Amino acid sequence: MARNRDGWWLAAVISPLILLGVWMLWPDPPRSTPSWTSPGDTVRPDRTIASQWQEPVASAGVPAESATPSQAAPEQADSAEPEISLDRLQHALANIAIDGNGDLVLDEIALVSLRQAFQGLENAGPDTLEDLKLYVEAGLAGDTGAQAARILGDYIDYRKALTAAEAEWAELEDLGPREELERTIALRREHMGPLTASQLFAGEDAHQRYLIAMEEVRADPELSREQRQEALNRLRDDLRSGALLVNSEGTDAVENLRSERQDWQSMGLSEDTRNYLEQQTLGLVAARDLTGSDRQDWQNRYDQFAQQRDTILAAGLTEDEKAQQVEGLMATYFTEEEVKAAQNWLPQYLKAEIDRE
Repeated sequence: MARNRDGWWLAAVISPLILLGVWMLWPDPPRSTPSWTSPGDTVRPDRTIASQWQEPVASAGVPAESATPSQAAPEQADSAEPEISLDRLQHALANIAIDGNGDLVLDEIALVSLRQAFQGLENAGPDTLEDLKLYVEAGLAGDTGAQAARILGDYIDYRKALTAAEAEWAELEDLGPREELERTIALRREHMGPLTASQLFAGEDAHQRYLIAMEEVRADPELSREQRQEALNRLRDDLRSGALLVNSEGTDAVENLRSERQDWQSMGLSEDTRNYLEQQTLGLVAARDLTGSDRQDWQNRYDQFAQQRDTILAAGLTEDEKAQQVEGLMATYFTEEEVKAAQNWLPQYLKAEIDRE
């Protein structure tokens, strides 16, 4: 398995047109379709960084040498640091969407944009990076600018830390792909925060888990041809359904979704309700890791939650009433932090795509 968990599979998943589009002058938003979804356009907010950008000036709190590329001080040409193009940075971030609350939409397009921005900033020193964050913050009004500057800075910190970590991991002969992936995920969470890291990388993590597991199945000498094919088909179903979006080690909640889907369908629950219940389960498993919950305690609470949920689903209520009661049940068995993580861990575009299944 190749090194550099942050980008080694990018070319195989995202069209080169996306990478080209990020650098065009206010280009149309690129699209990509995760491997477990049906083809189709994803709905994104109309507002982007490009549409909200206001060219910063020195009076806005940005150093004069950072206000525009043409105002860079002459002595910078002799600096040991590489020349930074503010236009290039601005264009790299252009397609990141902004929702109705003024928050950045952290989806696959935002991740591509951050990668492109990093290409021109990976060798920049701390002072330059601080000036660039001020530039971004001054270019976007209010909390949106502060959020964009923070995420850009956190992503750069993560990528630099990843480079240093990979150099150390290369010396570990017994470090397998699965453990390396989990170390990378932990590094992202450390530098970007658990929820932000999950929203940006959930799709990529799922795809990497899939590739690693597929290779392990193919390399297992104890499997017969029929067993190997059955295991591969099972993995493909896990990828399509979203089961690989979360680390389910230590709980059977995700595995039980296979039988629960059939039970919910036999109850006559609509597809929308079944999708909601599946995503609720995946969200709670994700929240277990994102919030650092004790796994045994979480499992005990989840078992009680699932038992009462099934009682509600079997009751003679309308489907809307069942959904409302199940939603309220979360607050009974899970902390406010866990409920928030369960509701917010997944990027909106993945929620929409899984809903179409």
